[in-house]
Amino acid sequence: MPCGRWGAIMTKQMPDLSTSFEFKLISDFAGYNSSRDKTNIKESYAVRGSKNIIKRLSGTWASRCGMKRRGTADTTAAEVKSEKTWYDSKGHTRVLRVANSKLQFESDIVTSGTYVWYDLMTSLAQTRFVFDAWWDNTDKKDKLLFVAHDANIYSWAGGVSYVAAQAGGGTITKSGTTTWAEDGFASTGTVTINSVDYAYTGGTTTTTLTGVTPTTAITAGVGFSKVVTTSNTPASTFTNDFIKVIGNRLYCCSENSRLIYISYNNDFTNFTVPSPQTVGSAAYQTLDSAPKGITVRQGNAYIGAGTSDWYIISFSQEVINNVLVERCNLEKKQVANLQAPYSHEMIDVVGDTIVFLSQDQQLRTYGDYRNLFQPAYPCLSQAIFNELDEEDFTGGGLRAIGDYIYITAPVSGKVYLHQTRLNVDANGNITADRFWHPYQQWNATRIDEIDGVIYAYSNANPQMYQIWDTFQYHDDAPDDENIQYECVLRMAYRSHGRRQGLLSFDKLYVEGYMSQGTELKAYIFYEYQGSAGVQNQILNSNDVPVTLFKGNIPPAIGDASIGDNPLGDGLTPEAADQESLPKFKVIKSVTLENCTEYQLVVYSDTIDSRWEVLALGTNAQLETEQQAVHLITK
Repeated sequence: MPCGRWGAIMTKQMPDLSTSFEFKLISDFAGYNSSRDKTNIKESYAVRGSKNIIKRLSGTWASRCGMKRRGTADTTAAEVKSEKTWYDSKGHTRVLRVANSKLQFESDIVTSGTYVWYDLMTSLAQTRFVFDAWWDNTDKKDKLLFVAHDANIYSWAGGVSYVAAQAGGGTITKSGTTTWAEDGFASTGTVTINSVDYAYTGGTTTTTLTGVTPTTAITAGVGFSKVVTTSNTPASTFTNDFIKVIGNRLYCCSENSRLIYISYNNDFTNFTVPSPQTVGSAAYQTLDSAPKGITVRQGNAYIGAGTSDWYIISFSQEVINNVLVERCNLEKKQVANLQAPYSHEMIDVVGDTIVFLSQDQQLRTYGDYRNLFQPAYPCLSQAIFNELDEEDFTGGGLRAIGDYIYITAPVSGKVYLHQTRLNVDANGNITADRFWHPYQQWNATRIDEIDGVIYAYSNANPQMYQIWDTFQYHDDAPDDENIQYECVLRMAYRSHGRRQGLLSFDKLYVEGYMSQGTELKAYIFYEYQGSAGVQNQILNSNDVPVTLFKGNIPPAIGDASIGDNPLGDGLTPEAADQESLPKFKVIKSVTLENCTEYQLVVYSDTIDSRWEVLALGTNAQLETEQQAVHLITK
């Protein structure tokens, strides 16, 4: 006999499953895991190959809703490189983006609900912008500061008004009853109207600017604050890569310098350090490695640097010779190699905890934990470790919004989605359910929130798209075309706990919710990656429709007795989104097969396919006579 070869003694008799409807169902879904062996993990997990599905609070796996474009179509091939949603101190929401070599802001001041982009800066050589807000105590309002990989600091007052046509002559009167200051303009500065700049020296507390030059006639249009450039600050040889405002001091960082410049807290352009340092004065620190990103925790600056460093910059006060002075303190926290942040854009804060993508491309946190005596850097991405490790995150960003942490990978168009659901148990203790969703193909460079709505900024066009609660199940294209997307639920392999025995089944069961007309399909892979065969099943289509349970139309109040139809029992229709979906239960006959393990896949790939899976499984049974397999040796 051959040595080291598999041999088999096969005796097989198929069981009679024709009348068996005893299904082994998966109904309590565990989440998504692509790191564990998909043939040796709990069968309730979704595994790699899944995409564009969400585990809902209801416990179902659901196809994601479609991306809904905000604003008019724009097919220009120019991704959004940077963006900022600024909630200014006057109560305005200012949305900015950097795309197509322009810095622009969005406004619907002309027609409410119709958003138009206006140019603040054009012909940009650098398109990586980093923003933060700073309080101007003179004007009693904030300004938006930003840097763009050069030696300058830029500021924008954020003023936007509509101006009617007028003769000019040294004044500009705005439309409406609000003052120029209430619309966000600085007390002195420049307003741009129809690409013409008008300097002014006063009048912002009224509706008429004064001291205006030039004095030429003005064509009606939108007027907005002009960007102010402070050149060669903090130094002509210093490249400002990213900034952070902490305690109203501006921290300036460069990826090719170890110096951290810190401004006065009442003047973001002043970095001259006095001796001794007074309260609120400028300061600087020198790190042991170049910074990669900065954030704030517990009121202090936290700077990730090099490949393995975190630094904490804090201020303390003391009295020396009856003079109150302030000291700038630096503390170094070293971590394992490649556990420093990937980039400034890959850092955010959740409560008192820093979350960041590290240079080994894993999601990590920096925080205090009850069972440890010092801050720790645990990894949150073990469940998708390999996926993140293989990804290209060039130009991407990390954003924590609500329960979610979004990590964008613009090169592949994938967005990785981590969720933490906090609960309170019966004893009053906080419990956390942390899990990953499969990646979403949102083709985004950044994720941000505008007035409570979450948007993805495009990696292909100067567009943004609403990604949740759009109530449509196709993606909007830049040119108004409806685009389909593939939603795939791929479950872990099932062996029913009998890894040494052959299974047989001839029925597939799927239960859930779907909209009418949804084309829902299923695959069954027999043995690993379908090595023993693959079956494709149509669960629902226009040609082969499934029975949908739509519920009864509730009677009108005048047609039913309140006593016979309690208000909670159907007299009024349910308002919940899921309740608007018909329920389905489908049993499909499949060709009788035998295998040691199999995998179930549910998917859709057509426009307007909306579905949720509540339970799925087969009527698998052990074969009455098993195939005997053994290793033949000498």
